[in-house]
Amino acid sequence: RDIENQQMIIKILDASSKKNFRADVVVKGINPRKPVVLSQVQDTVLFIKNYRRYTVSVVTEGYMYFAHKFWPDESETHNETIELEPLEVGLKTTIEDIVFPGDEITLHAKSNFALEELVSFMKKNPDVKIKIIGHANGPKDQKGTRSASFYRKVTEQRAQSVRDYLIRKGIKADRLATEGRGNNEMLYANPITDWQTQMNRRIEIEVIGL
Repeated sequence: RDIENQQMIIKILDASSKKNFRADVVVKGINPRKPVVLSQVQDTVLFIKNYRRYTVSVVTEGYMYFAHKFWPDESETHNETIELEPLEVGLKTTIEDIVFPGDEITLHAKSNFALEELVSFMKKNPDVKIKIIGHANGPKDQKGTRSASFYRKVTEQRAQSVRDYLIRKGIKADRLATEGRGNNEMLYANPITDWQTQMNRRIEIEVIGL
């Protein structure tokens, strides 16, 4: 049967120790107008709709920025376990809510909340240095696709757009490196949905210094 009303069980763990952890959790998708902020929880239950897309995110001192964007499971209960990784060089994560329209390099307004979370992450962890990595959507087996150099340039410019935003918000430039990977690391070689296209056209951050 179709399931419209669901429960989402959120649990927060330290990824290293697997012990319960308390943190502020932000959930986007429950309220269409603004994110819901849950203060200092380690587990909680929310009521959700399975036809909406959600993002659950956590920014806390000493841990990697966490954000997970998803459609709920097709079941009465969706289990969302947040495993926060203690900061170390080499950690990498995708920030799926930083988006660019089409082949543009200008940040979409929908990116603002995720960008502000990234600013918060950098301010709560003032010794962290990151590399901002841009990726492109550009299927390689279709006629008329642009050159590899075009995609590299676009993804570098997108990463630079994120870096510029952080600098405008007070993050020092020497904490921020950029790299454009072009379309060499697409998650979906031949995307058929907007979701898959956006996942190819993504921004990652990697910890490069502490």
